[in-house]
Parts: sequence; C-alpha cells; structure tokens
Amino acid sequence: MYVSETLVEAVRLVSNRHVNPLGTLYGGYMLQWLADVGTVAAMNFAEGDVVLGFLDKTHFISPVRLGYLLMFRGWVVGVRRSSLSVLVESYVKRGDELNLATAGRMIFVKINQEGRPTPVGKSLNCDSGWEELCRYFDEWRAKADAVLKAEGPAVNADWHSVSRFLAMPEDSLDGVLLYGGKLLFKLDELTFVEAFSYYPTVYVTASVNSIVFRRPIYVGDIVEVKTGVTHVGSTSIEIGFVVEAFGSRGRRRVADGFFTFVNMAGGKPSEIKAPPRGDEISQRRKEESVKEARMLKMLKPQRDKAPWLLQLF
Repeated sequence: MYVSETLVEAVRLVSNRHVNPLGTLYGGYMLQWLADVGTVAAMNFAEGDVVLGFLDKTHFISPVRLGYLLMFRGWVVGVRRSSLSVLVESYVKRGDELNLATAGRMIFVKINQEGRPTPVGKSLNCDSGWEELCRYFDEWRAKADAVLKAEGPAVNADWHSVSRFLAMPEDSLDGVLLYGGKLLFKLDELTFVEAFSYYPTVYVTASVNSIVFRRPIYVGDIVEVKTGVTHVGSTSIEIGFVVEAFGSRGRRRVADGFFTFVNMAGGKPSEIKAPPRGDEISQRRKEESVKEARMLKMLKPQRDKAPWLLQLF
C-alpha cells in the first residue's frame, strides 16, 4: 500500500460548545479531533486496535471561528514492527477556499486484546514525488525515539498538582484504556489554568510539543496532573506537565510534554509583563516551533489531496 492510499478524511462543524470566550475553536477540541482522525487512519491501516504513543510539533496556524467548517486529512507515513507514524492536517473550509489550520505528527502503537504491542504485519511504500516527505518522517521518527527514551520534564519544586480525576468508561474507546484524545482535551484545559495562574490574561493554544504517552491509563485509575511554567517569552508562555496514574496497579508516570499559549488580550499577540524565564533547551524548543509555524503559514492549497507539508521539501 502507498502512503496516498492510507488517506482518511473527516469534516467538523464548529458550534457554540466548541469555542472559547474569543469565539474561536477551543484548543482541546482541535487536539481531540486530530487524535480522532489519526486513530482512524492508524486503525484502518493496521486492521486492529491502536493507542496513541506520541504527539509532536502540532501547530495552530489559522484561527478557527464559530460556524466554520474544518476538514481533516490523515495519512500513515511510516511503519515499524508494532508502531505507525501518522500525519494529520486540518483546514478551514470557506466556500472553495482552504487554509491550513493545524498540522500534527503522531505515533500510534498497535495492541492486542491484552493491550500489549503486537506486529502491524504490513509494509508501506512511498508515492513518487513524496520521497522527501517520507524521508523527513523517517528522520523525525528517529528524533522521537530519543524523546521517548528520555525521562521527560522534571517536576521542580514550583510545580504543583492542578487536578485529580477518575478515568471513567465514557473516557475510553473499549471500556479498558483511557482514550488519548480525551486526555489531550483535559491537558489543554489544565495547562491553560497554570498559564493563567502565573500571569492572568486571555490565552489561546499556539502549539503542542513532545507529548509522550509512556504507559496506559486504565479505567478506574485516579489520574493526577502536575504543571509548571517552563518558559516565558515576550508574548508566549510554555507550560510543562507530568501525568501520573495510581490505583490497583500502583503509581506510575503515564504522560508528559509541553503546551505553548499566546497572550491574545489585545486581539493579537500581546506582551506578557512578567520576567523572562526558561533555559537553553526551552529557548531552542521555542525558536524551532516559531520557525516552523511561520513556514506553515506560507503554504498554499494543494490541487490534489496530497499533504500540504509536501511544500516544505
């Protein structure tokens, strides 16, 4: 099967229950919908159950307003023994016009009935003209492996628990494991709370980076989310988080990563009047994210159903 043949499409209508006080799409819904499309693409290719293992370099490019139609396209762009790399792009559809709204990169793991990794059992070929895109995702996956092996953000003294909640059957797809899309929705909300607590203003989600789902969360687990400020720039603030679950299986770290929010109090990126904060690693993470977001904003609509990211190569 070729990458182009793995295409999955979906359309969402942005209604009142999906928007924030600014009248634009709440970031948690966008993340959940991206995960939905990515999950379907991975399940369709793998012909079995999958779980989200990694989410990286997810940029919010164009504002999505009340009443807009969002079109999603997802492709499987890489396969290993038991995992699949997936690209999902979303576009604002206004008549015949399309504008890139979001681009996200994910890794899914195929699992058996016991919830353990199992071989995908299929190979994937790259389309003619898509070779650079496939090569990019091979390199991206190698970098992701290093993140997956690392311990993730350290919980510093000024980090604190912002929420505990019970994983319920309604939060799962199978009644056993918490669905990754549901957790992403919750994390967007809780990291926003941390940002607002540090410097109260009107924030929108700008990007998501290096979210690792390290271990499964089971229905019936108590889930605890700890957050802290990892970087403060002129108009943006980055929040790190760590998720722990505990119950009959003991306490364990299950997820960690970073959200970046932009101050939109003036209807445009506005100054955060707080002391700059962050180390060299967080500064580099921000610079790479801003550079790529600017490149994505320059992409033009494709005439066919190829990924817009093809234009970057």
